[in-house]
Order: sequence, then structure tokens, then C-alpha cells
Amino acid sequence: MLPEQLQRIIGYFLEEAAEHIQIIEQGLQGPEFTVQAPQRIHQLIRASHSIKGGAARLGFSSIQRIAHRLEDYLKLLRECPIAVDLRLQSLLT
Repeated sequence: MLPEQLQRIIGYFLEEAAEHIQIIEQGLQGPEFTVQAPQRIHQLIRASHSIKGGAARLGFSSIQRIAHRLEDYLKLLRECPIAVDLRLQSLLT
């Protein structure tokens, strides 16, 4: 792959990752983030998964691992609902 092609692909990844991060940040903030909103948790899992996949394709292993962990934690919340308080929100953000 040519350097300019790689730079363009990295640019696309960064743009998409920024959008996914914004979705995750917005989704984890506010009192409306509860386990009673499975569609919101699903949206956050998808955003984390997208970041993980893009990072893996580009060899950004640190980003991939972090996104994978977040995805796993969100899946746990979906599968084992618990009350989400401010402390848990702060740990996820």
C-alpha cells in the first residue's frame, strides 16, 4: 500500500472513531443511561465494536484492546443488568 493511501485510510478511521467515541460518551452520560434502555447499550456495543475492528485492521493494537474491553463490559451490562450509578458511569468514561 502506498503511503498516501495508508494516510487516507487512517484519516477515515480517525473520523469514524471520533464519531463512535462521541456516541459512546453521550450514551454513557446522563440519568437516561440505565439497563432499562437495551437499545442504548446495543448502540454503544456497536460503536465499540466498530472502533475495535478499524483499529485491528490498521494494526493499532492498543486502541483495539481498549475498545474490546469496553465492548466486553457493555455486553456484561446487557447480560447481567445492574443499577448504573454515577460511580459506574465514571469508570466507563
